[in-house]
Amino acid sequence: MNWVFSISRKRRAAIILGIVFLVVLIKNRMDYHDVHSLARSFATVYEDRLVVESYIYKLSELLYLKKQMLDNCSVSEDISTMKTQITGFNEDISVLMDNYKLTRLTEKEDEVYQEFENNISSLSDLESQYFAQLESKSLSSGILLSLNNEFLSVAGNLKQLSDIQISEGGILNEQSQKIVAGNEILTQFELALLIGLGLIIQVLIFTSKTLSIPRFKNANLN
Repeated sequence: MNWVFSISRKRRAAIILGIVFLVVLIKNRMDYHDVHSLARSFATVYEDRLVVESYIYKLSELLYLKKQMLDNCSVSEDISTMKTQITGFNEDISVLMDNYKLTRLTEKEDEVYQEFENNISSLSDLESQYFAQLESKSLSSGILLSLNNEFLSVAGNLKQLSDIQISEGGILNEQSQKIVAGNEILTQFELALLIGLGLIIQVLIFTSKTLSIPRFKNANLN
């Protein structure tokens, strides 16, 4: 009956090894998916959050310089130079805005960005009116107030956009932590499974030796 026990043990061993192979294969595919998810998460943090935050900072700086220049532009002989510098600032702002639009925007971010674009356009129109009045020496307090209010609106848009970057970065961080935590649990399970497999194999080997029926050669037979 040794062969019966041997076949039974081999079948059990084959089933166990098959289960372990299947579990390890599934774990491998999950690891592959997790690694790619983390890679996408880090890429998003860099490309769509950190880089965008740098755009927002540069836009804020350019708008601040513009406002300072417009506030101090009151001497007629400086108007031409000021207009040239303001035009340069506007071109830099336009490039940054074009780059911003190439990133992935959330629904809320897109909404705020559209408002920002509209306010930038209104600001440009007010600047043209401002210089026209300055050149005709008919500068009104109304245009100054409108410019100031528009700068405040644009600054508010940039703050909203910056807050969105922080919020989205936090969400991405939480997602990454969940992926890492889930992977750690699966790794521990895989380790426990392999240890269990090792113990089962040891039991099968021990049982195999115990159940083996020794055959002795009859020394008296000639």
